[in-house]
Amino acid sequence: MAAGRKVTMSSAGVAAALVALLVVAAASGATGYHVCNVDTDSLVNNCKSYCTAGSSEASPSGACCGAVRGGDFHCLCQYKGVLPKNIDANRAMQIPGKCGYGAVSC
Repeated sequence: MAAGRKVTMSSAGVAAALVALLVVAAASGATGYHVCNVDTDSLVNNCKSYCTAGSSEASPSGACCGAVRGGDFHCLCQYKGVLPKNIDANRAMQIPGKCGYGAVSC
């Protein structure tokens, strides 16, 4: 997806989906598992610290942005209903915009 390109999904929906995917991947202990064109290992390893409640990171890492690049955001929307208490949904919602993927909505 090109930087700044508008996609028809809300950042909140995509972020929730990404966080849910992160949680599912972490809980399953799966390695090399891909969901909606996102490598779950990469997502957990590179985005969790930014989304964790109390994180002081100013922005998601380049590796986090890389982990979600090419993801099928429409597919990820189906995971938006699962957000654990230790994940800051507001920070998760910032990932698409801070990574330059533009506004997205489910």
